[in-house]
Amino acid sequence: MITSKANPQIKKAKALLRRSGREKWGQFLVEGVRLTEEAVQSSSVEVVYHTGKLLESSRGESLLNGAREKGISVVECSEQVLGEISDTVTSQGVVAVVSKPHWERNPSGLVVVADELKDPGNMGTLFRTALAAGAAGLILTPGCVDPYNSKVVRASMGGVLKLPHWQMGQVEAVQFLNGVGFQIAVADLVDSQDYFSASFCPNVALVIGNEAHGVSGSFREAAHLRVKIPMFGPMESLNASVAAGILLYEIARQHRAR
Repeated sequence: MITSKANPQIKKAKALLRRSGREKWGQFLVEGVRLTEEAVQSSSVEVVYHTGKLLESSRGESLLNGAREKGISVVECSEQVLGEISDTVTSQGVVAVVSKPHWERNPSGLVVVADELKDPGNMGTLFRTALAAGAAGLILTPGCVDPYNSKVVRASMGGVLKLPHWQMGQVEAVQFLNGVGFQIAVADLVDSQDYFSASFCPNVALVIGNEAHGVSGSFREAAHLRVKIPMFGPMESLNASVAAGILLYEIARQHRAR
């Protein structure tokens, strides 16, 4: 059992709470029983840290046994030590160190582009909703919140572990999408049509812009289609992840109606 906060393993894991540490080690933290279960099943997990609290439930024991069967290191810690690498107010007694996934760039169907999306809650919800709507992947441009930020990982409900995603500059993303024959559909209030009257192609990239400034110029200029969600009440716009959900499901509806 690890009882010292100065333990080298714990110091390394604690570094993963910061973006610089995640970039240095190519790893991130997953916390909580459900997310750790998903990580053990679908991702490359280096180690699972837990407290005795986890062993009080059969689900917790099953989680640790499943990790051991996959050759994953399982290490018990004191509650104080686990608190050093926990990012939640009420810990469930388990934190896993997970290697960042590497995905092939060969999407088809529906792709989402997060263009300088800053809010962790929005980003996590976008991962979750895109996966639920059947998206093949998500592109993140520079200026986006780190997808491996702990708040993003939690809000994604495991979506970060399952949905292929790539980081690209705006110009690179436009060139890539044009090169593989994707329609670029931009969520924008300027010179756009109501989304329910738009026709989305079989291969389409939906671009969701920054919460404050919207979509960047590179995507506006490259857009084959600009769509908006009409406001029927006295509001100017919707939250970015809410708007994305509406548009993603309209695209999914059209794709399934063909």
